[in-house]
Amino acid sequence: MSKPKEYSSMTKDKLMTYTFVALLILAIVTSIMWSGIGTESLITTPSGWNLGLTVALSCIIAVGIAVGLDLFLHKIAVDSQLNTMSSAVFGLIVALSYTLGIPAMNSGEMLPIEAPGAFIYIALISTVGLVVFKKVLGGSGKKPVNPAAAAKFLVLLPMLNSMLIVSDHLKTGMLGVPSLAGPIGYDIINGNGFGSFAGYIQTCYANPTLALPSVTTTNDVLNLMLLQKFHGWIGGASSIAVIVVGLGLFIVARRYIKWRITFSYLVATALFAFLMSYAYGGDPLLRIIFHLFMGSSIFLAFFMATDPASTPITYAGQILFGIGLAAITIVLQTYASFFGGSILALIIMNLVASKLDIIGKLKPTTETKEPKLPKAKAFPPEAIKEYPCMRCGACMRVCCHKLSPILIKQAFDKQDFDALIKLHPDYCTGCGHCTFVCPARIDLRKSVLQAKGALRGE
Repeated sequence: MSKPKEYSSMTKDKLMTYTFVALLILAIVTSIMWSGIGTESLITTPSGWNLGLTVALSCIIAVGIAVGLDLFLHKIAVDSQLNTMSSAVFGLIVALSYTLGIPAMNSGEMLPIEAPGAFIYIALISTVGLVVFKKVLGGSGKKPVNPAAAAKFLVLLPMLNSMLIVSDHLKTGMLGVPSLAGPIGYDIINGNGFGSFAGYIQTCYANPTLALPSVTTTNDVLNLMLLQKFHGWIGGASSIAVIVVGLGLFIVARRYIKWRITFSYLVATALFAFLMSYAYGGDPLLRIIFHLFMGSSIFLAFFMATDPASTPITYAGQILFGIGLAAITIVLQTYASFFGGSILALIIMNLVASKLDIIGKLKPTTETKEPKLPKAKAFPPEAIKEYPCMRCGACMRVCCHKLSPILIKQAFDKQDFDALIKLHPDYCTGCGHCTFVCPARIDLRKSVLQAKGALRGE
C-alpha cells in the first residue's frame, strides 16, 4: 500500500457538502416561514396544499431525481462518473430557484407555481438539467451554462408570456404592475392608471393571510424584501437568510468560492438601479431595494452566479462577469418587464465566460514567491478520487511563478503548443502547490512538467 499523501483539506465532495448544507438551511427557513399558509388561504393556494409542505416536497423530489439519475447513469454508462453530492446540490438549486406562491393581485391561472402541478415541472427541470446540461454537455467539467438555470429556462420557455413576464400575470388598471421604465414610488403614478410600485410589491409579496395596509411605507417594503416574501423563488424568500448563509459559505470555502462575482453583481445592480432612478425619477431607494432583494436576484447572486464550472477563472474576469450579469438583468427587468430576467442574464454571461478567462491572467515570472497554503491533511490512497476540473482557479493563486496550471494542462491535452508557449510551463520548478490545493485532485504538477518537457523536446 502506498503511503498517505498530503493535500489541502478541501475536496470537491466536501465543498459540495458545505454548499448542500447551506442550501438546506434556506429550504428549511422558507418551509417554516410558509408553513402557516395553506387551506385557510384559498386565494393563495387554491389547490389546498400547504405552502410550507410544498417547499419540502419540492426539495425532496428534485434532490431524489437528481441523485437517482446520477446513480442510474453511472451504472449504465462507463464514462458517467458518480457524483452524488454535486447532484444533490444541483437538485436543491433547482427546487430553490423555482417560483411558488400566488400573489394577491393575480386574476388568472398561473400554473405551475403551486402543488401538485409544480412538482411535475420541478421533476422535469431536474431531469433535463441533470441529463442534458450536467452529464452530456458538462461531462468534461466545463459546463457551457449553469445546468439549473438553463434547464429551467428551457422547460418554461413555451410559457414565457404567462409564466416569466410578470405583466401578463395581472389585471390591467389599479392592480397592474407599474413600468420600471418610468418613475416609481409610494404614490399613485398619474396618467397611466397604475397603482404605486410600492403597493405592487406589497400585494405581490405580502403574507396572503393578513390584511394589506392601506398605505405602503418604506418599512413595509424593507420587511418584505429583506425578511420574508411569500411569493417568488423558494430560496430567496428571506434575503437576510440568503446573505447570512451565503457569507458563511464564502468564509468556510473562501479559496474555492467565486465571491467576487456576487460582490460585483450586487454593487453593479445597486449602481445601475440608481442610474435608472436618476434617468426616470421616483424613489431611488425603492428601486435599489427591489432590484437587489428580489428572490431571484439575491439567491442567484450567492448560489447560482458563483457556479465554478460555468464562470471565469480569473479575478478580473469574475468581476466583469458580475457587472455584465447585473447590466443585462436590469435591462430585462426595466424594458421587458421580465422580473426573473436574472436567469436569462446568467445564461448569456455563461456563454461568454470562457472569453473572460484571458482577462486578468497573472503574468508568469521566473522569480519564486512562496504563497500561503491552506491547512494540509493526509489522505490514504484509496480516498483520493479525481474529478474533472471545477474551474475554481485555486491552482493559479498558489503557483510560485504565477503560472496558470489548469490552462497549461488543457493546452497540453489538446497539444496546442502555441498556447503552451504563451503560458510558459518552462518556468515551473515542480513545487506541487497546484496539485496540493486542487479540490478535484488533478495531478497538475505532472501535467505542467510534461508540458515543460514537450516544449523542450524531451
